[in-house]
Amino acid sequence: MNKVLLAVSLGLGCLIPAAASAQSQTWTPLDNSAFGSEFTQRWIPVPDGSSGAPRQGWLGAPDGFFTREVHLAYDWTDADGGDIDRVIARFNYPLSRRVWIGIEAPIYQQIDGSGSGFGDVGVTAQVMLAETRDLSINAGLGFELPTGDDAIGAGEVFGVTPQINLWTDLGAGVSFRGRASYSSRDQNGADGFSLSLALGQTVTPASAEPLGQFTYSLALNWFEPDDAGESQVSLTPALRSRIQGNLFLLTGVEFPINDDAGYDQRWIVQLVHGF
Repeated sequence: MNKVLLAVSLGLGCLIPAAASAQSQTWTPLDNSAFGSEFTQRWIPVPDGSSGAPRQGWLGAPDGFFTREVHLAYDWTDADGGDIDRVIARFNYPLSRRVWIGIEAPIYQQIDGSGSGFGDVGVTAQVMLAETRDLSINAGLGFELPTGDDAIGAGEVFGVTPQINLWTDLGAGVSFRGRASYSSRDQNGADGFSLSLALGQTVTPASAEPLGQFTYSLALNWFEPDDAGESQVSLTPALRSRIQGNLFLLTGVEFPINDDAGYDQRWIVQLVHGF
């Protein structure tokens, strides 16, 4: 697995200089007229929506758009069986105007009374179906890889999650995003349908000092298992703001709505750097 991740990282690294030169190109909407050729065209960053809503990730919310970023996140969970601390690294990279890949690695997780170790890696590939200035729709596959340590209950589940994602500018700096997906896991995991919805507003321009592109958001996540088990529903209010340049700070807290969630709250802090 390490060799595969190294090969992917090296391959993506070779593409970075080429994609960076796309900054000087002019963005145009994506439709079906040149669908095949756009699979090999360099990615071009999409301008903000017509009301100023940026295509930027929020905590607990799906992205219907492509980003080129690195993330470093920490979260603390007040769980029924003891506190859980995690550190997660993410790498998001558009291979072309139509194709994107994301890698998520829980590089450290500690569970009170159990142990600590490396978590299960997630890899997601997406294809952009259509994109205008105010709308993005993509579809993709997410993979859960059993790479983690037994001490934290990882390394047991392989899963595949087909998904469709949407982002749209609603006006006044407000954007909406959503995801519908279905997770199919092996015998150690739970199959089920997921729905994610999020709404937020960006209230300051990118040039504001401080708090450039200050955004508040609220995300709802719902998982309905196939085995008639307890539904899992949570809300995540969050904030996002520019620190300097392309570096952003995100903070938020996730609250379960259902009584049998297994945790009371999850606090999240995340740094995002675009390149």
